[in-house]
Amino acid sequence: MNFEFPKRLITLLFSLILLFFSAALAEETSDPWFCLNCGQEASGDACPVCGEFRDFWACASCGTSNLSPVCRNCGKTKDESLALQAADSHPFTAYPAIRRLAAAGDSAALFRLGRYYEKGIAVTQDTDQALSCFRRSGKAGNIDAWIYLGRLYDAGVLVEQDYSMAMECYQKALTLGSAEACWYIGSFYEEGSGVEQDYKMAMEYYRMAADRGDADAWMSLAYCYLCGNGVPEDQAAALGYYEKAAEAGSAAACDYLGYLYMSGSLVAQDTEKGLSWYRKAAELGNARSMYALGYAYQSGQGVASDIEEALRWYEKAALAGYRNAYVVWKTFK
Repeated sequence: MNFEFPKRLITLLFSLILLFFSAALAEETSDPWFCLNCGQEASGDACPVCGEFRDFWACASCGTSNLSPVCRNCGKTKDESLALQAADSHPFTAYPAIRRLAAAGDSAALFRLGRYYEKGIAVTQDTDQALSCFRRSGKAGNIDAWIYLGRLYDAGVLVEQDYSMAMECYQKALTLGSAEACWYIGSFYEEGSGVEQDYKMAMEYYRMAADRGDADAWMSLAYCYLCGNGVPEDQAAALGYYEKAAEAGSAAACDYLGYLYMSGSLVAQDTEKGLSWYRKAAELGNARSMYALGYAYQSGQGVASDIEEALRWYEKAALAGYRNAYVVWKTFK
């Protein structure tokens, strides 16, 4: 009996099956993806730039290279590693994970990717892409994205200045529960930016922001009482609001209270209290207060004169971005 024909038929059928599965696999892996090694967009099984496999990932916790969804060394999952990598302080290390997470619709990653496009970090600078990422992030529920877009329209950065668009963005952030958005809307009413000036409306939004935990909103309320904007002028009430802002963690309020007590404005001069408020502000990162402490030690204002301690504070202020402090530090050094 001749078995040649059945053998050929079986071989042909087997080849067709292999072809079918190969086609199915190719279709499955042809979807675009972002390489976790270099951030390049790719399709197929390997990155065209660095050659790494589609499923490759290096554990952000221990550095082990993996293909499986769980690290074979430390047990971290791929998702956990992605989150760690995206949070890395070095932008080029974080970038591939941010691209991957943004492609999956992660709102925080979309916002950060927008900043990459805005600054041209790891990608070609592209304003349209940046704005698109910010809007997609906001629509996905990211408050920071709406606030940032509002600030861009408010200042006319990347886009034409448009107070109505800025207000719309702040309103969207407010809908999501943002205390900061309340403050921005209040400032629009106080200044008459894109809306009719209305101090009472401004104070209403400032109070709303303060009630939601925005420390600097107390500062704005204090200023309204200090200047009599929408309320009778009341310096005692203003001082009370500055203190509320400081107690709520406002570095600017602590700094301003330091100035008030050091200068004797609104309150009786009290150098000890002034320096205490300056120290609190400095601990919260306020560069101007760091500079003020440097001057106090340089001049012996409320403390024993100590040039070394003065230089230490001037250096801290300079590193925190206060340019005058660098000039003074450099002069003494």
